[in-house]
Amino acid sequence: MVKAFCSCLLLLMSAGYLHAQEDVSMRNTFYLGAGSANSDGAFENDDTPFSLGFTHQLVNSKMVVGFDIAGEGTMLDSTWGRDERPKRGTSFNLLLGRNMVDSGRFRADAALLLGVREAAKDCPDSYIGWRCYADRDPETDYKGNFGGVLTLSFDGFALGLRATGESTQVLAGLRF
Repeated sequence: MVKAFCSCLLLLMSAGYLHAQEDVSMRNTFYLGAGSANSDGAFENDDTPFSLGFTHQLVNSKMVVGFDIAGEGTMLDSTWGRDERPKRGTSFNLLLGRNMVDSGRFRADAALLLGVREAAKDCPDSYIGWRCYADRDPETDYKGNFGGVLTLSFDGFALGLRATGESTQVLAGLRF
C-alpha cells in the first residue's frame, strides 16, 4: 500500500516537470508539526501527535501535491502479550490542494488530506519473548484519515495548521 502511495505521488509530481518554461524555485515546502490529540476516552492515546510533510506546486499550475506521515490517533496494540493497549498510530497521507496566493515573497496554500492510519495490531502471543508467535509480523488494521492543511509562507519560512479527526497541529517549515 505504501509503494502504491509513493508511486502515485511521484507520478503526480513528475507531471509538473513536463513544462519547464516557468521558474521552478520556491515551489516546495517541507514541514514538521506537533499539536494536541483529539481524544477524551480511557482507551484513547493521549501522546503528543506529530507530522512530517512535503508539498510541491506543479509547474504552470496552481495545483499543489504532497505527502504527510504522522504519529496520531489511537492504535490498539495486542502484540508483546498485551491486550488492546492504546498506542499512537501512524498515518500515511496524500495532500491535494491549490495555491491560493503567490506574490513572490508571500504564499498561501490549502490542501485536502486523504490517507490511512493504523487502528489495531494483533497476533498470537509468543511463548519465548517475541512480539508475535513464531516471530511473525502482526496483522494491522487501517482506518481512513481525513483533514486539511493550510500553510502560509514568507520568503523561505512557512507556518501552518494541520487538522484531522485525530489531531490538530501547528506546522513550521521551509519553502525552497
